[in-house]
Amino acid sequence: MVETVETLIARAAPGHLYVLWDLWTALLRAAADREHAERALDALAAAPPWLWSELDPARRATWYEAPTVATAPEPRGLWRLRRKPPMPDTSLAVLAAACVHDGHERERAVRHPAMRHDPRLLPILVIRAADWVPEVRSAAADVLEQALATPTVTVLETVAPVAVRLGGRRRGEAVVRMVRDAITRACGEVLTALRSSADIPTRRFAYRACLDGGRLGEADLVHAAQHEEDVTCRTLCAEAVAGLDRPELLRVLLANRAAQVRATALTALVRLGAPEHGERMLGDGSSVVRLTAQWAVRRAGGDPAEFYRRLLNERPGHGLRHLVAGLGECGTPADAPTVLPYLAGENPRVRAEAVRAASRLGAQVDLAAMLVDPAPIVVRRAAEALRTAPPPEDRLWPLFDSGRPPHVRRAAYRLLAGTHVWNRLKADLILLAGPDESLRERARADVRNWLDRQAATAYVGPPEPLRRELAVLIERAYDVLGERTVRILKWHLRADQQDR
Repeated sequence: MVETVETLIARAAPGHLYVLWDLWTALLRAAADREHAERALDALAAAPPWLWSELDPARRATWYEAPTVATAPEPRGLWRLRRKPPMPDTSLAVLAAACVHDGHERERAVRHPAMRHDPRLLPILVIRAADWVPEVRSAAADVLEQALATPTVTVLETVAPVAVRLGGRRRGEAVVRMVRDAITRACGEVLTALRSSADIPTRRFAYRACLDGGRLGEADLVHAAQHEEDVTCRTLCAEAVAGLDRPELLRVLLANRAAQVRATALTALVRLGAPEHGERMLGDGSSVVRLTAQWAVRRAGGDPAEFYRRLLNERPGHGLRHLVAGLGECGTPADAPTVLPYLAGENPRVRAEAVRAASRLGAQVDLAAMLVDPAPIVVRRAAEALRTAPPPEDRLWPLFDSGRPPHVRRAAYRLLAGTHVWNRLKADLILLAGPDESLRERARADVRNWLDRQAATAYVGPPEPLRRELAVLIERAYDVLGERTVRILKWHLRADQQDR
């Protein structure tokens, strides 16, 4: 029975009610035996935090009628309503009672001594502290406040992950506030454990609580801004360091591996009157940092575009693509000739940045020629640049040849699908006959999506030559699409013809 509980916990996923109902059935059966109940509750206590907020409402779902605590096996399926005998006095039975429809029973469960003494019940106690019935909510909050009176690692590591996930509920703010207050009162060892939590929402919550409560010293802030694994937490600490108005600490953060931290440090330095640091960050690999550096150079009275022009004319070997990107971000149309030679560069990433920069600078260049580049990243950038003004169709259809690489065919598909609906259908039908399975599946899904959502609004049919071509392609795709889809597609082709 316990193995069943563990298996169902492993299979559970958000929204999968049938697994949760089976899990409740197994839990209620285990509640009848003290040894089984203890082991099952241990397995539940080790479950992911999100499971609790899914498991609680599943107990009260409309189509689920929970079994009584039975000692003999009963048939699977929906359970008939019956008078329930008193549940055995186990912590698991208390947990089950805390999730039922009856508010009086939920309140009695919350007030049960097990809620005060068994830390494995803390997750459901947190949920009941956000209950929709005021009496249940008040009783649960009283018990939870007692549990948080001494904020230990065990208590907070159990409570915080569930409380964080209740923050968006209408009645969850009070619970979140209680847990945040407990974190700010905890000792340093407890705070360190929470800030190292493997549960990322809990880790971020702990950092925010520590920052709001002033529980992180200067050394801890700088260390976290430099070494914290989660980028969000690292950025929060970098922002706190920026608030210290300590330029020497901010200069250290300019070399941080997180782009948002570098941008935060540079912004703070500029506001402290040190915009000269912007120039050395103009060649940064992150667009966020480059844009911040360009702003800093302008604040210092310089022209960031001139910096990029000078270095690009010197043909640097290191960081070339970032310089090309930077000139595209802040240059003028007159800078287009500086960028164009890099469209033929050896490095695919340099060519990709050159495509984007040429597009931004309005360069007079045939970017459609880059759609046959051997590097997928270059073709993607070219397709993005051409999306608002695609090349003529007679240049795109040849890119669908089965001998073309998949990334070339995919880019041509995106551009053609954006022209008009019948080109989109033709492209789908051609891909269905192609050699690439991923493209065939994509085309098959797009045909279904078009029929379900957009075909009814295709008021103008294709011109006659294209209509005949589509009819032939539909016949060729018969085995792939199936009889019903083929029949509907043919009907759409005929419908417009009949309207005329």
